[in-house]
Parts: sequence; C-alpha cells; structure tokens
Amino acid sequence: MMELIEGKKAKENTSFPKNMRQIGEPGEGKKVFIEDYAYTFLRQFAEENLTCVRTAVLVGKTEESAVYIQGALEVDMDQDIKNWFTHEHWRSIFQEVQNCFDGWEVLGWYMSNPGFPAVLTDEIRSVHMRNFAAKDYVFFQSDMIDNEEVFYISAGNGLRPLSGYYIYYEKNERMQNYISQRKGGMGIETEGVLRDRAATRFRNVMQEKKEHGSQKKLVAFLYTISTFLIMVVLVIGITMVNNYERMTDMESAIYLLSESLEEESEASSDKIETLEETQTVQELEILQPMEGTDASEGIEKAEEQEESVQPVMSPAVEEPEAYQIRKGDTLLQISRTRYGTEDMVKTICEINALENEDKIYVGQTILLP
Repeated sequence: MMELIEGKKAKENTSFPKNMRQIGEPGEGKKVFIEDYAYTFLRQFAEENLTCVRTAVLVGKTEESAVYIQGALEVDMDQDIKNWFTHEHWRSIFQEVQNCFDGWEVLGWYMSNPGFPAVLTDEIRSVHMRNFAAKDYVFFQSDMIDNEEVFYISAGNGLRPLSGYYIYYEKNERMQNYISQRKGGMGIETEGVLRDRAATRFRNVMQEKKEHGSQKKLVAFLYTISTFLIMVVLVIGITMVNNYERMTDMESAIYLLSESLEEESEASSDKIETLEETQTVQELEILQPMEGTDASEGIEKAEEQEESVQPVMSPAVEEPEAYQIRKGDTLLQISRTRYGTEDMVKTICEINALENEDKIYVGQTILLP
C-alpha cells in the first residue's frame, strides 16, 4: 500500500459533471461521484450471489473537492475477513488495474453483505485502516436485500459516513470493456432495468418475511389454544376427582345408615318375638289345670286371668301409630282421649324418648302405642 499512497498526485480542479443525479443530501465537504457504469456493475456484481459477502476495489481519480469513481473491479477474497487484502491480493489488484484501467488510481473498496445492515463494524474499520488509511479513501457498503447503501470517507483516524453522493453519466469505454470481458462478451443492463429487478427482488424478500411472520402468528395462536385446552382438561379432571370423592363419601354414609336401620329392625323383631313368646307361655300356664281342681275351674280361672292381662299386653303388641301434635294438645289430654285413662302418659314418653311430658310442640310427630 505504500507504493499506492505515494503514487497519488494532486490534480487540478475541474468543474463537476453536468449530466448527473443526486442521491441523498451530500452536504458540505468533499463530494463523491460514481460513474453510472461502475455503479451499475457493483449492483449487478452484488446481486449475482446474495448468500455471501462480495468485495471489489474502486478506481478513478481524485481532486481537491471531489472523488470520482470511474471503475470497479472484482476482488475474490476468502469469506474470513481476517484474510482480506493480503500481499497476494494486492499483487493481483495492481496487475488488473494496469491491464484494464491504466492511469487510474485505487480510491477505496466496496463490500456487499446481503441481509445485514450497512453499518461499520470493528472488523470492517480495522480492514479499512490497515489498507486505506490515507485521506480521501472511500468505502462503499451496500445490502441488496434491504436496498441500503452508504458511502464512507477517511477522516482523521476513522471513517465518516456521507449523507449523500452523486451518480454521473459519461462515455466510459474502459468500464464497458471490463464488464463485457467479465461476462464473456455480453453487454451491461441499464440502470432502470437493474432498479426494476432489484425492486422485484426486494418485494419477494418482503413477501417471504410477511409469510414467515404469518406462520409465527399461527404457531403462537395454536400454542395459546393448546394451552387453553390443557387447562380445560385439567379442570375437568380435578372436578371429576372431587365428584368421585363426594360420591364415595355419600356411598359410605348410605351404607352406614342402611346397616344402622337393619340393626334397629333386627332389634325390634327380636323384641316382638320375645313378647310373643312370653304371652304364649303365660297363656299355656293359664290353660294348664292346677292340681286338685277340675277342668272347669281351671278354664274359668284362665279366662279371668286372660281378661286381666289382655288390656295390659295389647298396647305393647300392637303396631305404634304416628300422631302429629296440634295446637292445644298435651300428652295428658291425648292419653285421656285415646285410652280413656291418664296412665298411658308415661308409656308415650318412653316410646318417644321424651324426658318431660310437657315439652312438646305443634307439628311434632310422636308414636302412640
């Protein structure tokens, strides 16, 4: 690079090209002009492969107030940026400049990095400062996918981005010949066709991004629905478990109640059988003739005992009757009305487990012997 830097000579000022168009707002300071054939070549060169980084060297002339990029030539370098612009690369670059662009100077370099913003990284800055540290060297960076382009120019100890530049048009036979030779005799597409193709490519990329975004939204929606369904299944499962436990508890309660009723029924049956057996034995004893008496006397005595026992035994043997307490009722009144005597009050209290014969209330159901 020392030979390249020493070989640069100051040129006399010339007027700016008349046939040109402005890109952005160049502002004050040194301006950058790039010839249309060189600019179109760089865009086509970058579009040839959108899967890797592509680099080129910019050649032309420099003046006190402007840098004129008249041509560009491809530099085939490794994808590892640490291996860029080795001595072998510079030997090949100088040979190519001498063959195709004799008399033009190296003004800087170009890099296309598809899919990445056109911003300076520490590695790019390091490459530029190692190889293009002198004043007025330029760096042109682009991203053909997002259609973004930025020119930088060396300033002080770093690079300064330019807010705009110019594309100018002239008869550039050297660049046309280089492009034709590189394409095997084929011509170069006009800038308008190139812009249309770049716009189509850009729309395709945006459509792919849009479809990718729609797929992400669909996946998020399906994830939400799946989470909701899982929660519903869990709630249903918990509810079923709780209901099962309640049903089990109810079944146990019913079983215990049925066992209690069966025990009470068996106890009542045993009590009734005992009473029946007692009555039968008493009747047999009454009917049995006593020694020293005749049969007629025994029968008469048995009949008398039966008459005296019957009123007492019949209430215990008969089935109890349910009775609902009405307003004004007392157990004493009920005993008098139903049995014609006050002696049944105690029996009624025993059957209904009443501790106080006066504590009854309207609507209460009791059993009457």
